[in-house]
Amino acid sequence: MSFIPALLPWQWAVLAAVPIGIILLYFLKLRRQSVSVPSTFLWSKTIEDLHVNSLLQRLRRNLLLLLQLLAIALAALALLRPGVHEDAASTQRKVFLLDSSASMQATDVAPDANRFEQAKRLIGEAIDAMDDRDVAMVIAFSDRTDVLQSFTADRRRLRESLARAQVTSRPTNILEALQAAAGLANPNHTHQAADASDLQPAAALPADLLLYSDGKFTGVQDFDLGNLQPTYVRIGGDEPSNLAIVAFSAERNPESPAQIQAFATVANLGSVAAGTTATLLLDGAFIDAEEVQLEPGEETGLSFVIEAEEAAQLELDLEIDDALSLDNVAYTGISPLRLVHVLVVTPGNPPLDLALTTGQAAAVCNVETVPPDYLSTETYQQRAAAGRDDLIIYDRCAPEQMPQSNTFFIGSLPPEAWQRKAVSNQVLLVDIARSHPIMRYLELFSLLIAEGTALVPPDGATELITAEGGPILAIAPRQGYQDLVLGFELLSAADDGQAIANTDWQVQRSWPVFVLNLLRHLAGAADVAAMASFQPGQTVSLRTENRHAMVEIQAPDGQRHPLTTSHSGAVLFSRAEEIGFYEVRDPSQRLIDRFAVNLFDPQESDLQPVESVLLGYEAVAAADAAVAYRREYWRWILLCMLGVMTLEWWLYTRRLD
Repeated sequence: MSFIPALLPWQWAVLAAVPIGIILLYFLKLRRQSVSVPSTFLWSKTIEDLHVNSLLQRLRRNLLLLLQLLAIALAALALLRPGVHEDAASTQRKVFLLDSSASMQATDVAPDANRFEQAKRLIGEAIDAMDDRDVAMVIAFSDRTDVLQSFTADRRRLRESLARAQVTSRPTNILEALQAAAGLANPNHTHQAADASDLQPAAALPADLLLYSDGKFTGVQDFDLGNLQPTYVRIGGDEPSNLAIVAFSAERNPESPAQIQAFATVANLGSVAAGTTATLLLDGAFIDAEEVQLEPGEETGLSFVIEAEEAAQLELDLEIDDALSLDNVAYTGISPLRLVHVLVVTPGNPPLDLALTTGQAAAVCNVETVPPDYLSTETYQQRAAAGRDDLIIYDRCAPEQMPQSNTFFIGSLPPEAWQRKAVSNQVLLVDIARSHPIMRYLELFSLLIAEGTALVPPDGATELITAEGGPILAIAPRQGYQDLVLGFELLSAADDGQAIANTDWQVQRSWPVFVLNLLRHLAGAADVAAMASFQPGQTVSLRTENRHAMVEIQAPDGQRHPLTTSHSGAVLFSRAEEIGFYEVRDPSQRLIDRFAVNLFDPQESDLQPVESVLLGYEAVAAADAAVAYRREYWRWILLCMLGVMTLEWWLYTRRLD
C-alpha cells in the first residue's frame, strides 16, 4: 500500500482544523435570553436551564458527531490517494523515451490522432500511476535528443514537459537518447581510488527504461545499458496502409536545355495493396498524371518530360488518404539562374556592351570591362589563376596563358591548340548546330559578314557555325573549362583608326539572344542539375555570392530567416524542419537560389511496427503498454464518505421530526 498526497502541507493543516471545529460546536451551549414568564416555574427542567450561564457543556454521546467525524476522516484518506502497484518488479526510477520521428505521425491508432499522441497518452497514464517515492525523467528523440525533464518526483512538472513534446519530420537515431539515459543511471567512475581528495561520484542506481516507439530505427549494438532495465512499448496498428514517394529528382536534358526530365520512385511500404494517381505540378499548375497500383513491398518508377526554359518548381502528389501523409508529396526542380561574373577585355565594343546590359542579361551577370593592356598586369594574372570569373571575353586580343575560366574569343585565337585558315571575304554560312544550347533560337542564314577566318579547332571541338571554308564558330573543352572562338570580328579598324562594322549581326534580333545563351550555358547562369534536396532537420550548406553580407531564407510556412554569409559566400541553415521549397534571396529580395526538403526515408515510411528492438546486447520484445499500473482506492473511499453523509443527514432529519 502506498499513498500519493493530493494537498499541500498548508492545505492539510486547514483540513485538520475541520474536525476540531465540529467537536467544538458540540461543546458550545446555547445562550438564551432571560424572560420572566410565570408558567416557567411549573417545570423544574426549565428552571435549571435558566441558571445555565457558562459557554461550554459536557460532551454527551452523540451518533451525529461520530458520523460527521467519520466523513471527514474518509475525505482525508481519499486525498491521500491510497493504492498498490500491480507491477511489483518496477523500480522507483523511470526514464521515459518518447519517439518523435516522422513515422510517429502515422494515423493508424484511432481514436488517438496519431502514434505520437498515443505514446504521449500512455506516458501520461504512467506518470499518473507514480507514487510519492517514484522519480522519472522524459526524453524525446528523433535524429536528435531533447531532454524535456530531468529526474523529478513532481508529477506536475513531468506532465508539463510531456505537453511540450512535439512530433517532428526527422528520421530516427536512438543512440544519443540511450547515451543520455545511461549517463544518468550509470554515472562514470573516473576517480582514482587511492586519491582521497578526489570526490566520489554517486553510486549507480537501477532505473526502468520505458521506450514508447514503433521501433523504426536501426538497432544499437555494442552499447552497455548497465543498470537500465529496458521495456519496449510497441506503438502502431497491425495493418497500416502507406504509399510513399522515396525519390524524386529533375535535370535538364544537356542536348535540349529547355527540356526537363523528372524521375520519381513510388513504393508501397504498408501491409496492404494500394493504388492511387500520381499528379505532377509545375509552379503549382497541373502538368501530367499517372496511375500507380502496387502490392505490399513493391515499388515502381515514374518519368515525366516537360518544357521549361527558366527555373522550375516541380511537385509530385499521391492522391491517397493513407496512414502517413508526410511522404505523399515530394518537391524538386531546376534552380533559378545564378548571378555570374563576366570580364570583358576589349578596346571598345558598343554592340557587345549593349547586349550585356539588356534587362535579361543584367539580371544574371555582373560585367567588368577592361582594356587589352590589363592582360599584362599582376592583378589579371592573379585573377586568371584563381578563376574568379565565370566567363572572360577576349575581343580582338588574347592572353599569354589561358585562365582558369571559360572563355569567348572574338576575332582572335587562344594561345594554345587553335589555328586559323586564310582570311576570306564575303563569308557564306552553310550549317548551324541548332541543337547546341548556345545556338538555340538563332536564325543566322541571313547574316552578313564582310571578312572572316575559318578555324582549325583542337580535337574534341564542336562546330557551331560552318561557312564555306570551314567552321567559323566552334567550342572546345580544356581541362574542365570550355573555349568558344568566333572567326570574325564584330567591329574592325579602318585605315584612319575608326571602328567600322564587320557584320550586321549586332543589329539583328539573334545577337542579344546569342549573348544571353552565352551567359546561361557558357558562364553557367543556368544550372542543368536539379536543385539540392535535404532531409528534415539536416543542416543545409549553401554557397552564395560573397558580395552579399547577408541573405534571407524563406521557409514553406512563410517565415523568413536572415543569415550572415562567410567571406567565401558559404551559408549554413539548420532550421529546415518543414517539407517543401525554401527560397534564398539577397538583400534586394532577388531570388538567388532554391532548395527542397523531402522525407525520402524508406525506414520512416515503412509503418509496420517491429516486434522487438535491439538495445545494446539484447533484443527487447514488445511489452504491454500498461507497464506501471497502479490500483487506486480513493474513488471507493469517496463513495463510502457520501454514504456516511447521507446516513447522517437522514438521522438528523428524523431527530427534527
